[in-house]
Order: sequence, then structure tokens, then C-alpha cells
Amino acid sequence: MSLLRDFNKYLSGSIILTLLVLIIISCNKDDAPVNDDEPLIRKEDTLKSYSPTVRFDVTGRLLEGKRIDCIEPDYKGNTWIANGKELFHYKSGTPENSYLLDFSIRDISIAGDESLWIATSGGGLGHLTENDITWFTVANSGIPRNYITNVEVGLDGRVWFSSGAHDYGGLVVYDGKKFNVFTPDNSILNQHVIDDIGIDHNGDIYVMTLSKVNKTNVYRISDDSWECLGNEDGTFYWVTVFTVSPSSIIYLVEDFMLSSTLADTNKLFINKNNEWKRLKPDFMKSRLSFFTALKADRRDYCWAADIEGSSYLLHVFNGITWELAPTGLFNGDKISTIETDFDNNIWIGTAQNGVFILKQ
Repeated sequence: MSLLRDFNKYLSGSIILTLLVLIIISCNKDDAPVNDDEPLIRKEDTLKSYSPTVRFDVTGRLLEGKRIDCIEPDYKGNTWIANGKELFHYKSGTPENSYLLDFSIRDISIAGDESLWIATSGGGLGHLTENDITWFTVANSGIPRNYITNVEVGLDGRVWFSSGAHDYGGLVVYDGKKFNVFTPDNSILNQHVIDDIGIDHNGDIYVMTLSKVNKTNVYRISDDSWECLGNEDGTFYWVTVFTVSPSSIIYLVEDFMLSSTLADTNKLFINKNNEWKRLKPDFMKSRLSFFTALKADRRDYCWAADIEGSSYLLHVFNGITWELAPTGLFNGDKISTIETDFDNNIWIGTAQNGVFILKQ
């Protein structure tokens, strides 16, 4: 733990200046059209035998004092963590590098060759390799928009990301040579805005649309076959958080905070075998229970972070019952994101206290 604390202090020293120079040199977003044009490298996703016991013991801390926006591990021991415009790279728990970008980071995804794809709030889509960063933007690649909310590298190596707004753009897939844009005009998507993207153990891609109330849908893309998991016109009023487990179980929270009808209440749903079913946990007592993060782990358990009054709580659903994490476990801080690694360790990102690791 002391090594990691020293590393956080060291980041503010001379090494960050060197890295900043390298980033500035490599980050030219307005060059002529760019294309990696590299062969796709498959990702691995091997399920292991995991303990059924839920544990809340904190076994590691990283980046104390920082807000955590996204966490991404891979099976080779790489873990990338984003805080605003900052990126931090760890290898088997040891700090490797840090980077400072020009735009805030919305999402990250590791490819099979250990490179990193970066979704930004205005800078386009970044591809970070050992040598430099390549930026794909409206100007040099023809993607619809430079505001990218999410990115997911499929097991086949294709890169899926959002690039759209209320009335244009949509879901984009990059196959290493060209970008294909899917919209309501050329696909079964019912909206242009893609709010989240997930992936299961088989490599199926799940996308959630979000722009108009009563229009939110979840779609599954298996190879090149598309399926709407619900009503094609719209299945949910609005959705705040969504997650997909390795065995294709989906959890999501239907959000009615925009509704003026007092009878409406937020709902938690599970989808198994293409059937949506409402879960009714006891802790969803208020009319508008608010969730800040949702994550299905490697056992298909659902980790749900919610706000109850002035308290930030963490609940875990094992498929039958719910367990509550000890109060104040994360210094009473808001949980901003939850991720799992390939050993099913749970990485909890917080608003002010960095990352907490829970070994399962």
C-alpha cells in the first residue's frame, strides 16, 4: 500500500511533465484522415471457478483523494483508471504510466493487443498504444460526432462506440479499416443516442438507446444479427444504469425522475432468457430510489450502489437474496463506478476517495 501512496505523490513530479510532452507531440486531432489499418486481435474472456461468498473486506486502495470516472481491467493484469482528463495504468497492481489528455474521459476499453481505446467528451475516439495516441474525429475520420460517451472492444477485436445526438449519428463500429454507422434509418435501433454498451462472455454486444421518454430499448448484436429485447417502439420510460453479466443476464434501473406522475416509481429489472422481470428489493423504499452504479460480476451477481437520504450504500444480489455492505465502508463516499477483474475482484470507484478493491 505504501508503494502506491508514494506513486500517487510521485505523479506530480517530473515524470508527468515528460509524459505531457509526449502526449502533446502525439495528439494532433486535425491531421489528414487516419486509419490504423491493422489486423484485428481477438480478446480473451476465460471464466474461472469463483467463490460464491460475497466479501466486503477492502484489500487494496489506489489513487486516494481522486474522483474515479471509469476502470478497465484485462486478463493480462492491465488495469486502466480514468479521473477527468487523467489516465493511470497499472500492471498487476504496480503503477506503470500516467497521461493527461485534452478532454475529459467518458469511457475506456482494452483491446486484445493491450492497447486502449478512449471515449472523450469532445476530442473524439482515442487509440493509445505503446508508441502514441491516434485520434479519430469528425474531421479526419467522418464519424458523426466528437462527443463519445462509451466504447467497448468486442471479443473479435471490433471497436463499438457511440457517436450521435438526438437526431443524428448513432452506434459506430470500427473493424480496423473503416467505420460503419448504425442509425434508426439503416438498422433496428429506435433512437440515435446510445447511452451504454455491454458485452457478455460469448462476445455478444448489448446497446441501450436513450433520448426520449418511453423509448429506451436494449438490443443484442450477435455477430451481425440484431435483436430488440422488448418492444421495438420502446420498452422502458428512462434508464439510469445498465449492466450485462458473462452469462447474458441483464440488470437495469428504470428511472421515472422525469415523470410528473406521482404513481410512477423507479424499478429494478432483470432479463434472463429474453424475459424481463421486475426485482423488488426491500431497500427500494422511496418512490425515486436513485442508483449511481450497477455492475454484474463474474458470478452473475449484481452490485448496486444507491443513495438513501444522505447515505451512499452498496447492495449485492446473488440471484436469490440481497446483502448490504457495511455502512461507511468507502469513507461514506458516493460510488461513481464499479468494475470486476478476471479474478472477480470488485473495483469500487468513488467520487473523492479513489479506488477500493474487494477480493472475492
